[in-house]
Amino acid sequence: MITVKEAREQALSFLSQQGLEREFIENASVKLDDAEKLINISRQKNHQKILEIGTFVGVSTAVLGLCLPESKIVCVDADLPVELLNLLCVKQFEIKNQQTHLYFVEKVLKHFEILTRFTLKRGFFSCGFPNKEDLDKVVNYGINLEDREIIGREICEEYGPFDLAFLDADHRTEAVKQDLTLLSSYIKPEGTIILHDVGLDYWGQQVRQGVELFLKEHPQKKFNIEGEIGLIS
Repeated sequence: MITVKEAREQALSFLSQQGLEREFIENASVKLDDAEKLINISRQKNHQKILEIGTFVGVSTAVLGLCLPESKIVCVDADLPVELLNLLCVKQFEIKNQQTHLYFVEKVLKHFEILTRFTLKRGFFSCGFPNKEDLDKVVNYGINLEDREIIGREICEEYGPFDLAFLDADHRTEAVKQDLTLLSSYIKPEGTIILHDVGLDYWGQQVRQGVELFLKEHPQKKFNIEGEIGLIS
């Protein structure tokens, strides 16, 4: 069986060959330690029906598909142009690629011959941009947000309930809280929600605050943190 390290490296190498700067991909994708935790948790609980929210260009997506060969995975992403990330993130890269996220996700999954186990959906999960500054940047770039509807409930009704949801989308407090509120009704009783980037940096604090707001309304839920990975069960 392929290791998480091998799967992640193969995905990064392939995407680099498609013209994406490796440092750029790694900066915005799941790190090796986090990917290993994600897969270990999934294997322990035998997660087979998975929802990934926030695929970016497909590193974590490929790792899930390669390391969990019995799984069926639904991916939801706003599918923005890759270069738009430079307008939305603090760290800047010389990225001039107008292809969108799911273009690369589909390419990498086809490359590994695992696309048939995936369902790729373009849209927002529970809400659009909660931050007006980011919204303005996206609109000024030329994105027609009417092409990207809020599709989370529709997806959950059609494909849920899920054994696992991997949440790595908008890290702002309001978005995290809304994503979790919607997700909570479509996770199996023994299932798990895994959140990425719950560390002590700015975005980690935003994610944690979103989780805290969610837990106030769902006190029966448990939240555990392992480095940059958070688990709600």
